Amino acid sequence: MLRLLIIAALFGPMVPAATALDLKQLGAPAEACTDFDEYVNGQWKKATPIPPDRARIGSFDTLRDESRDIVEQALIDAARDPSLLDTPGKRLAFSFYVSGMDVEAIEKRRLASLQPLLREIEALNDRKQLPALLAQLSRHFIDAPLRVAVMPDAKDRRRYLVQLDQGGLGLPDRDDYFRGDARTLELRQAYEIYRLRLGQLARAGDAPADAAASFELQKSLADASLTRVERRDPNVLYQLNTFETIRARAPGLDWAAYFAALGVAQPGEFNVAAPKFVAAVARAAAEAPLATWRAYLRERVLDELAPMLPAEFVDARFDYRGKVIQGREKNFPRPDQVIHAMTGPFGSEPLAEGLGQLYVARAFSPEAKARAVLMVGDIKTALRARIEKLDWMGSATKQSALKKLDAMALKIGYPDKWKTYDGLVIERDDFAGNWLRARVWAFDDRVADLGKPVDRTRWFASPHLVNAFAGGLNEIIFPAAILQPPFFYSTGDPAVNYGGIGAVIGHEITHHFDDRGRQFDSVGNLSDWWSLDDAAAYKARAARLAQQYSAYTPVPGQSINGLQTLGENLSDLAGVKIAFDGLQIALARQPIGPIDGLTQNQRFFISYATIWRGQYRIEALLDQLRTGQHSPHRYRVLGPLANFPAFAEAFNCPANAPMMRSPAEQISIW
Repeated sequence: MLRLLIIAALFGPMVPAATALDLKQLGAPAEACTDFDEYVNGQWKKATPIPPDRARIGSFDTLRDESRDIVEQALIDAARDPSLLDTPGKRLAFSFYVSGMDVEAIEKRRLASLQPLLREIEALNDRKQLPALLAQLSRHFIDAPLRVAVMPDAKDRRRYLVQLDQGGLGLPDRDDYFRGDARTLELRQAYEIYRLRLGQLARAGDAPADAAASFELQKSLADASLTRVERRDPNVLYQLNTFETIRARAPGLDWAAYFAALGVAQPGEFNVAAPKFVAAVARAAAEAPLATWRAYLRERVLDELAPMLPAEFVDARFDYRGKVIQGREKNFPRPDQVIHAMTGPFGSEPLAEGLGQLYVARAFSPEAKARAVLMVGDIKTALRARIEKLDWMGSATKQSALKKLDAMALKIGYPDKWKTYDGLVIERDDFAGNWLRARVWAFDDRVADLGKPVDRTRWFASPHLVNAFAGGLNEIIFPAAILQPPFFYSTGDPAVNYGGIGAVIGHEITHHFDDRGRQFDSVGNLSDWWSLDDAAAYKARAARLAQQYSAYTPVPGQSINGLQTLGENLSDLAGVKIAFDGLQIALARQPIGPIDGLTQNQRFFISYATIWRGQYRIEALLDQLRTGQHSPHRYRVLGPLANFPAFAEAFNCPANAPMMRSPAEQISIW
């Protein structure tokens, strides 16, 4: 009885929000069974041009704009009323933002804040200096070329390990250094122009010669890099090393000096995610001319810091990364540029949490969190029922799968405890310097974790980020900003919310059972809990899904890489199914009849298609196909629903409807 009262209090009368489903945008009814993306999103696409500063537009992008607007307004209000800055994170984020908006100070400083790093690079005249110099850049999270992190051990989540990985390439993909198609040649030419501009703007070295030398070093590193498909195997990325083993496997670099300069003098063990790449770095450290290293390292620093530098650096970076790679016609407005630089693509920049604190104070309610928790419970219950009924999985593997599902932790909204940022100095007239200091502070903060138990309460994504994650500790994470329309409506009927944020919840839960995630156990350890027969049955089904997506050609001559996108496609397929089952659980508690002439099941699928509405500039779409882990938006609608009989039933689609694969072809895993 108490649970029913709580549910009633949370949901209230199930009256749909006025804007929850834009039914005026729907196409002709016959289109639902022919092309459901066109039926739901076709009119929107025709009426919605891509803004000149965007590479794409869609539901995720619209919500990201709204999140950014909330944060920007909070910063503007804080300038008028400093009492709003009531935590260290808010105060530091505000000061960082002020420094980014002070373009006069940025122009005046030019490269002054970078000079300590640049001078160290220019002073590289002895190979014995190189390990400490590479480590110094690693402490700034500049992949030059090693990517370094302190993370929980994949096979023992009780401890933290230093992780060495590949990085430091300026082209979008390692294959771009070797392919000869027209698009790749265009990218390489644009990259060369960009690198020449950086050298000329910095007035350092011989720009043409330096650019050529840097490219050859990158090419050798690209040749040693794992492909995106190879990196999908977590066992490939797990290679424990000690000083003795890395000296034998990657001679040429003084690893003791490197780790000492990182602030990690004696790590007993550390993980090398890309052994061939690390060996190539060590070989280059011993053999590549120091002039080549100077050119390469200077270029990496300038590229990484360009958004924090005078306008000519910002413009040079945008012309390459914004115009050529993404197809954008102009850069974001200055406030957007600054907020993006403070946030990063995954909300993990050091001061991102301060922005998140400003967001949460304005735009997140306890009711939203409580309702999302209830939805997660329904969707996990739905997956449990599906696992128990699987005809291809043995009982022992099922029990392990259920144990993992039951143990899955949930993080919604924001962390229980905010960072205090002890020791971090942010100055209101030094944007680039602030960025450098914040990153070193964050790196040292993570190094301090070594030797401590893993903190399972920690967040690495800011609450103002519009995204969701399946964390490595067998957890799902939903920042506050994604619990907003069109994904989540506080007054929406169940179908709209289960088809929106519910499908995202199902997607993230299923990531722990996708081709990568299924290899981790209930506490998040990389541990094989599958019988040989069950693993083979899973792989056979996953291979069929990879083949399905590889047959899609969003651009003539350019197909989706079904192996590269497999994890996301698997999660889309199962995510929408368990979200739909979760809706049935919710409706069993509180039945709801048709609304606006549509059943709850029909509204579920329309809501699902709405969250994946979107369109791309051709350059951005090509980049997505070549480098992305996600299929383009249209195929996130068509691909899963083609395998889901409940969709055909909801819209009375005939057996031979173009939307549907034949019953024999339909793929079902979870």
